Amino acid sequence: MRTRLGHYDIVAELGRGGMGVVYKGYEASLNRYVAIKVLADSLAHDEAIKERFLREARSMAALNDPHIIQIYFIGEDEGQPYFAMEFIDGESLSSYLKREGKLSPLNAAKIIHQTALGLATAHDKGVIHRDIKPGNLMLTGRGLVKIADFGIALSTQDFNKKLTSTGEFVGTPGYLSPEVCTGNPVDQRSDIFSLGIVVWEMLTGKRLFSGTEMPQVSHSITYDEHVPPTRINPELPSMLDFVVARALKKDPAVRYQDADEMAADLHTCLAELRGRQADPSDPDSGSKTLKLDVDGEPTLTAPAAVMIAQDTRLPVSRHFDSTAALRRLGKAKGGRAPRPVGLLRRLLVDAPARRLFLVTLIAAAAGGFIAYV
Repeated sequence: MRTRLGHYDIVAELGRGGMGVVYKGYEASLNRYVAIKVLADSLAHDEAIKERFLREARSMAALNDPHIIQIYFIGEDEGQPYFAMEFIDGESLSSYLKREGKLSPLNAAKIIHQTALGLATAHDKGVIHRDIKPGNLMLTGRGLVKIADFGIALSTQDFNKKLTSTGEFVGTPGYLSPEVCTGNPVDQRSDIFSLGIVVWEMLTGKRLFSGTEMPQVSHSITYDEHVPPTRINPELPSMLDFVVARALKKDPAVRYQDADEMAADLHTCLAELRGRQADPSDPDSGSKTLKLDVDGEPTLTAPAAVMIAQDTRLPVSRHFDSTAALRRLGKAKGGRAPRPVGLLRRLLVDAPARRLFLVTLIAAAAGGFIAYV
């Protein structure tokens, strides 16, 4: 094993794959550890592979988000390309699932919420990951999620360019979207489908698409409807069924349209789950109503998860948390400020949101009139 690469000291080997090796390195000038990804010697002279390798570094370097592993340096040492990135003192979601089997609903929602926020940043920059899976989600010791491995990330400007040979799948079998399997155009909604597969796996402890042959897996992804997680584990809250169902829609047009939208519903799920966990002895918890406290705000009493409608065209928050609907209209969207165009569109075409907005205005006007009188 080499002892130095550029201005980094090599401490240990972390992993080895088809394209190269990942080392743990030490940067003395900044007194910090880094992860260094090095392209294999046998591939360093292949310009196409070298470009794909550097694409990962450039894609990640363009993204500044706490839920995406940060790139520190891109360089070359004696003709061998490498890049240094944030060292994660933790493990992948894949290794965690292998050890634990499955996650609690609260922990699963926390992980996917953070992942959705990270993907929203990537998508806003026009970068589609295309390989979302448990192995590419790193969990830190502090409970943060970091998205890794943008090696096959696709810019929205590259939709019509082929990065691989004709007929070759880009991504990991079992975590592909239907549009990838059928050769249709890919956009950010493909990442959302893959994320839906990961949610299902975390909640059930099973692989959703686990065939041994690629044609079999591809057919299952394209045509087979998933079993709701609550069918496998009846103790799961049905609100998560809704999120999984919408993320796993075969038709991208009825799937979550962006990661912000999915993050908003997961934010509401977290509020429900935290509220339920805070007072498990409450006889109303999970049956009729549940009072939530989201981000320290006063909340409205919300219909329980058992009352969630099965119409997945509407976000889950409108089914069980009117506070989240108010937040969508005025304050934030999964922790992010809503885009003005999206807010206007929601008021124009979204009947539930429009009704809520009008009711809010009427209530405010009535309150002002009473105060005046």
